[in-house]
Amino acid sequence: MRDDLLYAIESVNWAESNFPSFEREIHIWVQNNINVRFKDIEANPADYLMVLEEKEPFPLKFSVEFGAYINTIRSSLDILATSLASRFGISRPDKMYFPIAESEGIFLSGQGFKGKEFINGLSPADRALIESVKPYKGGNGYLWALHNLDIVRKHKRLLGIEVIPNKIGILGIGTMGHFTHISDFVRGHNDTVLGFYSKNAPKPDVSLGVSVSVTETDVLPHIPVGTALRDFASMAKSIINLFDH
Repeated sequence: MRDDLLYAIESVNWAESNFPSFEREIHIWVQNNINVRFKDIEANPADYLMVLEEKEPFPLKFSVEFGAYINTIRSSLDILATSLASRFGISRPDKMYFPIAESEGIFLSGQGFKGKEFINGLSPADRALIESVKPYKGGNGYLWALHNLDIVRKHKRLLGIEVIPNKIGILGIGTMGHFTHISDFVRGHNDTVLGFYSKNAPKPDVSLGVSVSVTETDVLPHIPVGTALRDFASMAKSIINLFDH
């Protein structure tokens, strides 16, 4: 790889090297803190309310760490822009950043778009590579999501991630047909309503699958944090590698 791309690619490499330990720590917390509880409810004396219960509140440190990796991956593209600006003799290379526009129209016209100075300073071939990435809302969805998540992380709040049930198994003799699943899980403070279970049936063994997922629904669906981070890292590397020529 060209020397002027090494800082950018190593930023992504560093983030990727930490994903396994991050996911392992989340998995340990889930194993130690998630269980299923049956609650009596006055409004429905015939059924239990079955809930996923978190013994301890979901740690905010996971949102902090997730945001740090988002920032590192997004910054790798800005480092790429600085390297390309130096490669092509663009003035003030340290002021350049990887351009991501609010719309295709703004990207193509350059009106009110500060990234246009950087794009115009590239060679025609490299300018075409930037254009091929579709760095605007409505173009490259993951690039736009990465950009927005980093803005939220820097200027507004911690990024939203939480425990989400994704698979429920009701096991045991005489338990079939006694569980009523709620289609949209209702999340409370430290628990999530899974459904209703008949008090007349034997208490079941419950097999529960959960994921710790991104809840920034404006830019991402409910994707497990590990999957999202790996997708972002892969995308950033693919963009950096475009300019290794």
